[in-house]
Amino acid sequence: MKLKVYGLKQCSTTQKVIKALQNKGYLFDEIIDIREHPPTIEEISQALSLYPDNRRKIMNTSGALYRELGLKETIDQLSESEIMDLLAENGMLIKRPFITNGEKVSVGSRPEELNRTWP
Repeated sequence: MKLKVYGLKQCSTTQKVIKALQNKGYLFDEIIDIREHPPTIEEISQALSLYPDNRRKIMNTSGALYRELGLKETIDQLSESEIMDLLAENGMLIKRPFITNGEKVSVGSRPEELNRTWP
């Protein structure tokens, strides 16, 4: 099964997750630079559907851009459509790595999330 991995090539967390998934037999072509090519609206929508009560679960809340845009104070005032557009335009707002196979998606590096999605 080939995975699409969005992240940063130099990110040690992304590298660690990829190695763990490869050890389970998963394949991928290359890391897609999330800054230059963020996930699509459809992929972001799929990730948001995993956490309907907490949009922040797929967001890089510790990142500089999140703070610069003041999202901590304003995120709850945005519609889901506005959030999807914002994330699709600004990949650095998305928690990394963002992994999909077209049917399933996982966001971040928490082992329990990864093991649930990619057993």
